Parts: sequence; C-alpha cells; structure tokens
Amino acid sequence: MKIKCDYCGNTYEDTQEKCPSCGAPNPSHQNSGKPKTIEELKEWYKNRNLPSYEVTRFFIGENHKGPKAFGIYKDENGDFIVYKNKSDGSRAVRYQGKDEEYAVNELYQRLKDEIVHQKQQNKKTGASGSGTSRNNSRNKKESLLSQITTKIGIIIVIVILIDSFIVTPFKSRHNGYYKYDSSVLYNYQGDWYYWDYTDWEPLEQAAGQDVAREVSKELESNYDEYYLSEEWNNSYSFDNWENSSYYQEYHSSDNSDYDSDYDWDSNDSWDSGGTDWDSDW
Repeated sequence: MKIKCDYCGNTYEDTQEKCPSCGAPNPSHQNSGKPKTIEELKEWYKNRNLPSYEVTRFFIGENHKGPKAFGIYKDENGDFIVYKNKSDGSRAVRYQGKDEEYAVNELYQRLKDEIVHQKQQNKKTGASGSGTSRNNSRNKKESLLSQITTKIGIIIVIVILIDSFIVTPFKSRHNGYYKYDSSVLYNYQGDWYYWDYTDWEPLEQAAGQDVAREVSKELESNYDEYYLSEEWNNSYSFDNWENSSYYQEYHSSDNSDYDSDYDWDSNDSWDSGGTDWDSDW
C-alpha cells in the first residue's frame, strides 16, 4: 500500500522506513513503544492479561487453520503472513512480505480495535443486567459511591480537556526551528534545544542557565524574527530534531500510559461471536 509523505508530498510503499525522496521517517515505523516483532507482540498480549488465543481468536505466531481467526506467522520462505480466516473458513491475507515490523503492526492495530469493541460490549451487558435485587442499604452506598465517582470523573475530564485544547496547543503553537545569530535552535512546547553541530542538546545544558534564560526570553518575545520553519527539510545543514534522543523521550513519555487502556479485566468476558467475520479485515 502506498502512502503520501507529509513533508514532500511524494508517494511510496509504506513498508519503507523513510521517504525515498526526502528521507523523512515513515510514521508507521517510528518507535513509540509498540511491539515490532512477533515475540514482542506475544509479550504485549500477555501483559494485557488477555484470555487465551482460543477465546480471543487472535493467534500470534501460529498458522491457525480453523474458521473465525486472526493471526500472524512466519512461513518457510521467511515471509510474514497476516491473515483473517472468515466464518466459512476462507482466508483473507492482509499482508505477506519480509517486513516483520509492518506485519506485526497490522495485527497489533486490529487486536486493539477488537479489545475496544469487547469492552464496549461488556459495558452494554453490564448496563442491561444491573437490575438485580439488592437490599436498600447496599443500594444507597453504591448510589453514593457512583455519584462521587461520577463527579471525580467529570473533574478529570475537564482537566484533560483544558490540557488538550488550551494548555498543550498554547505550548505547541511555536514549535519549530529558529536561527539566533549563527545558532540553530528548536522549540518544543516551550523547551529550547540547541544544535551543537553533531546533536541536539537542551539550551540550558549547552549555554548555561543565565545565557539560556536570556536567549529564550529574546526568542519568545520575537518569534517571527528568528523563525525558520515548523518542519525539517533535507536542505538544512542540521539534523531533524525528531531524530534526537530528546524527541524520543518526549514521545515515549507522551505515550507511556497509552497501552494501559487495553488492559483486560478478569471480570470481563470476551465474546468473539459479535465480531464481523465475513469482511476481509
């Protein structure tokens, strides 16, 4: 499948790690803590406390022959096969090739979608079955607890919305490359980094606290005067800031709790009967 490069507009096969035209990284190949190999996907599955493969119908590292199954395995030719066996037993191959990371990501994303679907189904079942009889005292306690939980939830949602729609966009509005005297700097959500001709370093670390404070104050007072661009291009004599270790730290930190949303509650039940087994994927 071909994708379009966000940097230069060139189209290329999404199995490639970088755009062959400008060298920009393929987003689907960027490191964000997600599994890249079949063994890593097995570990991710285990860490989510998911039921057995026979229950979820996701067979990792197995060429399952029966109907109603998703899976990934490596064949005798060294190809990685991502497949779906439909309800009638016929197989739809999602991917076949040498790129293990790409193959794993295909099943990984589908597995996450299915976990979300199963969690939603459990919520509906729980809502319909909540009319069982309880004594009045227990009802009152649970009602009070529910009210408190709801209020806390509302507060959390408000805080998240404020951060997502006000704080984060405010910090990010001046992200990009800047040139100050003969130095090149990068601003990421209010933090400044300095290109030292070999790598990106925090401005404070490279120039000292006092100098960093004065430079950042000047830059933040006159963004437009020193602004180069938001995105890196291959004509620049400095490296893409997204290749730096600091970008990776931000990226992994921003996504550190992401996969916890897919942890499976042992009290929940998995019913693969509600999965659309007749589509290709």
